[in-house]
Amino acid sequence: MELVELLNHRGIEYRKTNNPSEILISCTSGEHTDKSPSLSYNLEKNIFHCWSCGFSGGITKFMKSIGETIILDVDSKQPYKIKKLKDKIRKVVEFDEIQLPQQRQMYTGEFKGISGATLKEFQTFTSSEMGLKEYICIPVYQFGKLKFIEGRYAGMVASKPKYYRRPQGASVSDVLFPLDKVKNTNYIILVEGMFDMLNMWQLGYHNTLCIFGASNFSRKKLEILDRIGVTRVDILMDPDAPGQMAATKIADALDTKNIMSRNIKLPVGTDPGELNARQAERYLK
Repeated sequence: MELVELLNHRGIEYRKTNNPSEILISCTSGEHTDKSPSLSYNLEKNIFHCWSCGFSGGITKFMKSIGETIILDVDSKQPYKIKKLKDKIRKVVEFDEIQLPQQRQMYTGEFKGISGATLKEFQTFTSSEMGLKEYICIPVYQFGKLKFIEGRYAGMVASKPKYYRRPQGASVSDVLFPLDKVKNTNYIILVEGMFDMLNMWQLGYHNTLCIFGASNFSRKKLEILDRIGVTRVDILMDPDAPGQMAATKIADALDTKNIMSRNIKLPVGTDPGELNARQAERYLK
């Protein structure tokens, strides 16, 4: 029995999309009420992902979620191996085929103190597409490749996640954003978050890179900095304990590559994403 026939037989709500290989199904995870179908199922690849709760996997997992069973004619050790292989294939497919949503509009307004001109420079957009509604989205490129989409919630529902990343689970271990835009890589400023970086860029510090979280400075990022010829780094983390612990670790890592660094420790209550031009000049002089 085809999947669509099975859904009709089981009375599970679904609707077609503009993509003939994709349908949207009311989520079968049991974790939430899904009045508007938010589980995207790829009929060609037999993989699915719910944009509301993150429930995802392959056909075996989906069938199990609706009470159906698939019997595999293999020995007892193979199903686990097959599942692991399917998971790996799914991740490769999702991450290699990430594209900007077709239904998107360039965002031209100000947001969180970041000017419309700066947001436009980073191709910021909004979208009515499932999972992206009410998020201010920025496509994250590195070495010319779209790595993921980073979203910041702009709505009024308190229970919504503050940040959203597509695809969910996308690795940031080798991403320094916006590396492709930096012209002079001798001197770099490292900050924690996307909006820290955006604020520094609008203040004129176009050598600022975001590491996507205090704990996310990795060996891969260190190797990239070394490879592009960085000789000096200002570490501008948040002044809280996690930020300062991260700053110390980053400085130690940079030292192994003979890259000079200094920790710009901001006063408690001050955030790199909220600095004005006078403050930035004073702290970075």
